[in-house]
Formats: sequence, C-alpha cells, structure tokens
Amino acid sequence: MRNLSRREFLHLLAGGAAMAMPAASLYAINNNRKRRPHIVMYISDDHGIDFLGCYGNKDVHTPNINALANEGMLFTNMFAASPTCAPSRSVLWTGLYPARNGCMQNHSSCRDDITALPTYLSRLGYRVVLAHKHHAKPKEVFNFEYIDARLPPNPSDPRKYRREGLNAKDIDTFLAERAKDGPNTHLCLIIADSSPHVTWERNKIYDPEELQLPPFIVDTELTRRAMANYYQDITTMDKRLGQVRTILKRHGLEENTLFIYTSDQGSEWPHSKWTVYDAGIHVPFVAVWPGKIKPASVCDAMISFVDITPTFIDIAGGEQPEGSDGKSFLDVLLGKAKSFRDYIYASHTADGNMNVFPQRCVRDIRYKYVLNLHPERTWTTHFTKVAGIGESHKQVWDTWVEKSRTDPQAARLVDIIQHHPAEELYDLQRDPYELNNVAAKPETKHVLKKMQRKLKAWMISQNDPGLKDSHTSSGQEKLL
Repeated sequence: MRNLSRREFLHLLAGGAAMAMPAASLYAINNNRKRRPHIVMYISDDHGIDFLGCYGNKDVHTPNINALANEGMLFTNMFAASPTCAPSRSVLWTGLYPARNGCMQNHSSCRDDITALPTYLSRLGYRVVLAHKHHAKPKEVFNFEYIDARLPPNPSDPRKYRREGLNAKDIDTFLAERAKDGPNTHLCLIIADSSPHVTWERNKIYDPEELQLPPFIVDTELTRRAMANYYQDITTMDKRLGQVRTILKRHGLEENTLFIYTSDQGSEWPHSKWTVYDAGIHVPFVAVWPGKIKPASVCDAMISFVDITPTFIDIAGGEQPEGSDGKSFLDVLLGKAKSFRDYIYASHTADGNMNVFPQRCVRDIRYKYVLNLHPERTWTTHFTKVAGIGESHKQVWDTWVEKSRTDPQAARLVDIIQHHPAEELYDLQRDPYELNNVAAKPETKHVLKKMQRKLKAWMISQNDPGLKDSHTSSGQEKLL
C-alpha cells in the first residue's frame, strides 16, 4: 500500500475524499494515527552539559535524569543555536535560525508571518501544550495551549529574575482532565521548568569544598558556595522531573510516548551562557521511547536545536516544512543512522542593553571557529554587572577580579573571559573548554580558512545583519 501525502491525509480528515478511498486505506490511516506517539519534552533553564551525573559529573545529584540515560539514548553532541533563552527557544519551536525567524536578541520577538510547532502539530491532530515558562513571542505564532504550573513564592527564599519552579501537581490535574479527549487525540506536552536559572536555591546537601570546578571557573570561596547553590537547584529540578515521569505513567503516557530531557542553553557562568563556546551551546539531551529507542544507548551524531521541530513533525506523520533550516533526525533516534550534521552553527547578538558582545560560530566534530563582530568591546554581562542576587553573579565575579591581581591562572581566565580577538579557533579534542586560541598558529591555517568559508556561506544564507560588522583578525579586511 502506498504512503499517503500530507495533502491527501488532511483532505481525508476533512471528509472530502472519504467516499473515494478504499476501506482498507481508511483503516490503515486510522491505524497509523493511533500508532503515532505522544511527545513530552522536559526543558530546563540554563543547565549546562557539564553538570549532570550521566554526562560524567560525579558531584551533582541527578538520579532521575541519569535513569533516563539508562532507559534510552544519551546524545553527546546536541547544540543550541543560541546561548540565550528567547532565541534558543524560538529556534526550537520554528526550525529556523535566529536571523531568519527574527528573534536575534533575548526578550525579542520572532516575525509574525512564520509558522511554529503548535500550528504544525495541531494540523496533524495533536494537542500542543506548554507548561510553565513560555519566553517565545509573539503568542499568535507560538500559540501553545498554556498551563501556568508554577509553584507559589517562598517568602524565606525569594527569587529574583525568575519565577518559582514547576508545580508538577498542575501537570497531574491537566492530564486527568485530558482523559476526556479520547484515545485518538495525541499530545505534545512541553514542560518548561524555570530551574536552574538564577536566583539559585540555597544549598542544603552539598559540601562546597568537595566540588570539582570546571577549568573555566576561578576557584574562590564564594564561587564554591554559589556553585553549591547551582547544584542544589539542579537537584531540585531533577526531583520534579521524576515526579512528572510518575504522573505520566499514572495517566498511561509511558509506553507510546517519546520523552525528552534537555535545556535551553548552558549554565549562567562566564564563558558559558551569553557566549557561543561549547559551555554556552552544548546541551544535555536524553530521549526515551519504549520499543523504539534502545536502552542505555549513546548517540555521538552532531545535531542542532534547529532540527527539533522538523523531527517532531516527522514523528507526527507530517511532511517537512518548506524553507526550514532544520531537518528530521528521526533515523538517528531509531538507531538507523549514526551521523547527521557535519557542521553546527550558532549566534549570539545581545540581551537588551546587556551582553552586547555579538558572536557567530561554526563547529565540526573537532574544531570551533568563533567570529567576534565587535572585538574592541570588553565582554560584560549580568554576571559581571548585576549585584544583589545572593551568592552569584557580581559578588562572585568581584572575587575573581580580586584573585586575578595575585594569581596568574586567575588573571589568565579573567582576561580570556573579558577580551576576545576578532577570530578564535579551538581544537576541541585537545582543548574542550576553548581556552587556547590557535587561530594564529601556522599548522592550523588551513582549518581557519575552511571554517571562515563555512561561516561566511552560512551568514550569507541567513542574510545575517552581522555581515556588515564582520572582519578578519587584522581588523582591516572585511570577511566578505
């Protein structure tokens, strides 16, 4: 029996061709619809890949996410297309990079003439629901059915710059009411927790002195206390994820459900969020799909967030959108393919009047090329400027600057964080945290030239407004 096109399928749903189709074809269509899975994605906020047990961190407690890795597939090379919330999520839900969907700066809007995930999947018979954090606009484009699902404020530990975390009980209530929908209504549920975005929860279980800090972090007493708070917030979020999985099981959403855990970008530390270094865009991604995804499997294929919406459409039985920057990696999920992308692209522009240090990058499996559009500027961000949010951000940064006055290693890190040449090139095999720029090395000149060409072609294809600012490390010759 031939496969029906999307147009034929929608026409059948409208009843226009029902009389003309053989009964066997109608039966096959109904059967295919019933076999399509529910999709549940749990997306946290600012959870870097370096801070999960299943990715090798021996300090942080993430038992529920670790269990996902045992039950499904752990992706080692999933990348956000931007290291800030709104651009990253806009890419997730449109399949278009920021320059093409219009959301280049954090807290900005996409164009109002594009189509996003809720419209794509609702056309295919899915109920598309977003719980808790939205952070994508305009709502006319990102027209999710919405559940507020927030925990009440804690007067003893007030939050700044974020809401309280996800209230799993609201997910339970929604799913109980959803039972009235009937068996043929499929669900795409996006659960967007606000943890572990700052302000972090006060530490309860970690010994700050025992934590192993990543190489891009300056080791001070206040840094360790702040990192313990960050870990505490991660652990609390992990607990909520476990509650959600229990709720899904209770409502029969386990066997025929693709469940994904990921985060919108890296951690809210320097050289991470607000930058295109891997600590800012390399994100955790774990997928469980009983009977489809092999348990305890590992995927090393390079995949971008721009590929999420096309993949969800493919899973739902739809055709790939015309003009999409992304493509479906369903075959990778199902273990039918081991590779996917040869290059990953990402961009950062600004966060309102903060973090105005625009970058573009291209990455292959070994090398990362970073283009800084305004290298004359000193890198500043919320972390270096914003005070009054507890043991994090400016208070911590000030201890780094103070230590840099007498400690050469701290001085080098502070300099790397604040000052960037026009071009950077990193050998990720030897330097995974991108601390040793080899752009000027004669032995990597051929790599630099290749990556320049790749990034130039991508920026042209995106009609990237950053093209007018791009130049080579000489500061004289334009990239184009």
